[in-house]
Amino acid sequence: MTSTAFFRDFKLMVAGQIISLFGNSVLRFALSLYVLELTGSAAAFGGILALSMVPTVLCAPLGGVLADRVPRQRIMAGLDFLTAALAGGYCLVAGGGGTVPTVAVLMVLLSAIQAFYQPSVQASIPALVPPEGRMAANGAVAQVQSLASLLGPILGGALYGRTGLAPMLWTGGGCFLLSAVMECFLRIPFTPPERQGAALTGVAADLKEAGGFLLRKEPWLFRLLLLLAGLNLLLAPVFLVGLPYLIKVHLGLSAQMYGAAEGVMGLGSVLGGMLSGPVLGRTGFRRSHRFLAGSALLLLPIAAALFLEAPALGTYGVILVCVLLGLACVMLFNIAAQTFFQQVTPPHLMGKTAAFISAISTCAVPLGQALYGVAFDLLQGQVWLPVVLGAAAGLLLSLAAGRVMAVLSGSQNLYS
Repeated sequence: MTSTAFFRDFKLMVAGQIISLFGNSVLRFALSLYVLELTGSAAAFGGILALSMVPTVLCAPLGGVLADRVPRQRIMAGLDFLTAALAGGYCLVAGGGGTVPTVAVLMVLLSAIQAFYQPSVQASIPALVPPEGRMAANGAVAQVQSLASLLGPILGGALYGRTGLAPMLWTGGGCFLLSAVMECFLRIPFTPPERQGAALTGVAADLKEAGGFLLRKEPWLFRLLLLLAGLNLLLAPVFLVGLPYLIKVHLGLSAQMYGAAEGVMGLGSVLGGMLSGPVLGRTGFRRSHRFLAGSALLLLPIAAALFLEAPALGTYGVILVCVLLGLACVMLFNIAAQTFFQQVTPPHLMGKTAAFISAISTCAVPLGQALYGVAFDLLQGQVWLPVVLGAAAGLLLSLAAGRVMAVLSGSQNLYS
């Protein structure tokens, strides 16, 4: 990474991200495990996860408009303060427990806050890092996100069974509070928009401009986003819903072992981020769809272990290895795609376009989570089948993505 990428404000933003994302990982892990223990149902678990993702789709475009209209460090600090207050308030009101509906409401609120928060982070990278350093910068941010996903479940799995939900919520809230204080000292270059007039009119015009960029100026980029939505519908839920259900319910293993598996997912993403520089430097964006195909193929050994009814610990070991390598492949593709998006997007559309990308690519996640939750419940005697179907769908979509990437790579239009 170039020295510019480690500029003071970029380093401060990354440090705040480590703490904030760790807090978010702890909160989501503890709340989702609490729901699974209350219900014992993959359908209920998948339904709650799906419901909590809806605000990402609905609020992300507005978060993008906000990121291009308000200094981004103010958005980050304000939302982190709000999340800390929300976690602490829930503990005081619900006493560290609560029902499935109250947990669902809390997860929806946390998701809505993240939907407004993430566009500011994504739009800040091009403002702090020159074009030649963005691949490395995105790799560093991806590693931070993955490290938080790694440490959160490990700590959660180790402490949840001993302490219950409340200490986990206080821990997450404390992380957000510390991150918010750090972000008060962050300085991100910001040029206020020239557009004046009624607020609602300005928001509508901003969304129309970003939508026009994706639909008319870069239509193949929009097709790539649709393919990502398809992958989030048919591949990602195998990990998000299938992993906890297979380990906790089907294999009957402990919360600590489930936490370790979640940690391995984070470790796989960290590995992908570490390898992004040398690996993507050779393959480039055009061939990065192969990593998605690799991730889909790595589901097949898991399906085989389930089909053959291997011993629980043996199946658990297969899951860990395949998840580690599979998430590394996914991360490599995500870093390549994120960098490409930043390179082709005009600076004044960065926040709004990042928000549209987030909304479009995740719009299928709630449906996919609910779909796989029902599938795992209905196919309790054949839990390998949803895994195989996810692998097949991932392979087909990665082939389609290859054609889109070939077209995009041959017609880059850089605005930086």
